[in-house]
Amino acid sequence: MNSEQKQRNLAAAGQRAGHTHEVAAQPHSAVNAGALALPMACVITMIAVATVFMNQSIFVDIARSFALDAKEARFAFSIVSLSYSFAFFVVGPLADMFESRKLAAAGLGALAVLLLAAAQAQDYIWFLACMGLMGVGAAAVPASMFPYVARTASPRTAGIHIGAVVASATLGIVVGRAVLGASTDLVGWRGSYRLLSLVFILFSLGALYVLKESNRPVSRSTPDVRGLYAAMLRILVAPATASLLLTGFLLFFGFLGVITFLTYRLAAPPFSFSAAQVGYISLAGITAVIAPFSGGQARRLGAYGIIFPGLAVCIAAMQLLGWSQSVGPTVVGILLLFLGVYACQPLLFMLMGQRIPPQAMGCASSLYILCCIGGGSLASIVLGGVWEKHGWAGITLACSGSIVLALIMAVVSARSGRARCS
Repeated sequence: MNSEQKQRNLAAAGQRAGHTHEVAAQPHSAVNAGALALPMACVITMIAVATVFMNQSIFVDIARSFALDAKEARFAFSIVSLSYSFAFFVVGPLADMFESRKLAAAGLGALAVLLLAAAQAQDYIWFLACMGLMGVGAAAVPASMFPYVARTASPRTAGIHIGAVVASATLGIVVGRAVLGASTDLVGWRGSYRLLSLVFILFSLGALYVLKESNRPVSRSTPDVRGLYAAMLRILVAPATASLLLTGFLLFFGFLGVITFLTYRLAAPPFSFSAAQVGYISLAGITAVIAPFSGGQARRLGAYGIIFPGLAVCIAAMQLLGWSQSVGPTVVGILLLFLGVYACQPLLFMLMGQRIPPQAMGCASSLYILCCIGGGSLASIVLGGVWEKHGWAGITLACSGSIVLALIMAVVSARSGRARCS
């Protein structure tokens, strides 16, 4: 009997040892998956955001394809960016209801289908309809990847991982303009769209395979839609947050306004650039990757110690872009403009986070993206008349004025913040 008991004990010990070995092997597998997951999250965020801004470098080519006046082609950016910004209202709650990897893969798959449909479009209205739907698909990726990296990263690496995704989204603006401009010169914009469609299919499948959900349960309850919009309304009208939202709106009105019409400026004399050259010069905007690092500097200098100089840099960059007649100062102007904007942008959102309850962060992020990207979309629409009547000089003055107003609103916001603390 004792012998049988010993055998049972040995068998149980063996099972426990085998189980321990099996469990010990799991973290190794998880580490490998994690090593691939962050690069995948960054890349798919970058290429999704790139689809929102990529048409800015090929306005002239789009206008030629659809027999349009060149200035009408700017709606290829206006429509996709507006739908992208508004889509966060819908997609944000979905990120809490469904697996992030499935939501991201669905967004990438939708972009692949819509790129093919847009490449086949012979009517400009149909093309714009595809652009509108693409904005929704593009929003699904960053809206799911930000919470994904927050859930899957350790407390020690969470800040680094989130910063990496922020930098990737920022880089998407530059990459989209550069890549589509260069490829359009080689295979045309329709051929470029078809190639990009294949890329998005591959990454959609890759996202499903590589991205692993954390063990934290995902809420599948129906969101309180009325409560969501009530919280957004409170953030919108509260002076402490309204001043920050308006600062972001005015900043991006000036920033994306001048970047949108820069394509027309560079395509005309004295530059006469091709789509590829417009794309290449956009690479000067690589300074936008400063975004994750401005938060660290804010601890030492204070948020407004970076925001005020950053806005001043934007105003100086506008003057370089506005009155330069050669390539060198134009490149420096683009470099400084992206540097100034993306030194400020993450800090404005950080300040919003300090002025709202933690449970309202989702509402605040949706509202902030709407104000920023919506401001740029509005600029691309309303500045068409300025371009037609006053040309590049009018665009420069209007966008510079918007940045000056953003600086004034930042001063108001700083005083509001001090009043809350006192």
